[in-house]
Amino acid sequence: MADIYGSAYSGTDPLHRPSGIVVDAGVRRFRNVVNLATDGGGAANNIIAADVREGVSVFEARMASSVDLSAINFTIGTDAAPTKYGIAQAGPAAGVTKVFTIPVAQLAADPLTNPERIKFFPSAALPAAGSIVVAVFASKR
Repeated sequence: MADIYGSAYSGTDPLHRPSGIVVDAGVRRFRNVVNLATDGGGAANNIIAADVREGVSVFEARMASSVDLSAINFTIGTDAAPTKYGIAQAGPAAGVTKVFTIPVAQLAADPLTNPERIKFFPSAALPAAGSIVVAVFASKR
């Protein structure tokens, strides 16, 4: 039986130590709070979650809400690629934090080479009252 090093441990280092970009990388949290009564609830408005810069790798997205969003599906991505960070997934129930599944291709992707604005795209109108908290987590160099 042999060890499989994978890309994080297969650099030019003969001891197969990770570079620090993927392993032991710092984490950035991007958080946004939306008050649905004043910030565009009652319509199928997109929620800006993060403005990430080059050099980061997105690895997690979360949403919590004071109202039930389980009947609304959300994709996560950019205007150019609305499903880049998540295909349609049901939102959270009231008072619950939902961790969205990030596609494996994005988890395995190299760090971004350009900044991106990441959004949650709803499949239907958001409630007209309540609060939504979104968070995107990314590792950085």
